Amino acid sequence: MRYVITGAGQIGRQLARDLLDAGHHVTVIRRGTEVEDGAELMQGDAGDRTLMERAVAGDGDTASAIFHCIHTAYDSTAWRRDLPHREQVVMDVAADVGIPVVFPESVYAFGTRARDLSEPLTSDAVAPVSPLGAVRAELLAARRSHPARTVSVVAADLVGPTAESSSSVFHLLVFGPAGAGRTAWVLGDPDVERSMTTIPDLTSAMATAAEEAGALATDGDAVLTAPSTGPLPQRTMAEDIARAAGVRRRPVRKTPWWVVRLAGFFSATMRELHGNRDLWDAPAVIRPGILQTGYGITPATWDDVARDTVGRAPSAD
Repeated sequence: MRYVITGAGQIGRQLARDLLDAGHHVTVIRRGTEVEDGAELMQGDAGDRTLMERAVAGDGDTASAIFHCIHTAYDSTAWRRDLPHREQVVMDVAADVGIPVVFPESVYAFGTRARDLSEPLTSDAVAPVSPLGAVRAELLAARRSHPARTVSVVAADLVGPTAESSSSVFHLLVFGPAGAGRTAWVLGDPDVERSMTTIPDLTSAMATAAEEAGALATDGDAVLTAPSTGPLPQRTMAEDIARAAGVRRRPVRKTPWWVVRLAGFFSATMRELHGNRDLWDAPAVIRPGILQTGYGITPATWDDVARDTVGRAPSAD
């Protein structure tokens, strides 16, 4: 089969590698010039309809699905500016040729319901409590109303050997410091349980969602949970990472929200994190859904995640 992937960030790269290793042909649309070895690059903007049509059509071998993996700055203004119209173009092209679109999705649209998130994830489950969540809710609504068949795979905070520290709160604030023998200053309550999703587990779920889109999205749209690791408190994560790294366990401390709020005057990322504080002060647990229970995608164990993390953590001084 041939697939089109938009974007080549931490999710798009892993997905391309997975599909290539499985023997599929992969076309990647991105503005940059680097793609996984073996993938075809079509350089440009996913919002360019002509480019999307060419990528999907190929040389007479129409793509079997589109994986829409682009992203933008961690800023609700940027999300609303950059994301909706590109999703619209992708879905329009997919609908024209009758192929599904698979999206990675976050828990933001579900607001406080993300404290214990389980399928079925209907429109009634969407209840955003932040500007970021409001944008995600609008995107989910647009997918639901579009004639293209769509599957959104909802992940927890992303971790794993290919996760980018700049995009992974756990790696940046918990795994990295703890693995280096430093104090972990975490967001929210360090003692409430939180799920995490490894990027390989997410991309495996997305690939299955594309292959089984007809069965999964019988009404034209489905929102499913990704197989996820945990849940565990951030304090336990830090202690286990330090133990696996063979370094002294340092204290785990909560970053005061007033500090995050103050930093938000200078950083859009900090401002948005403060806006999502309700998601950090309470548990955030993703329950197994059909991709795990019905299709056998087993998430990485916490021991696996800790072991992989130690291999990438900086050494203590």
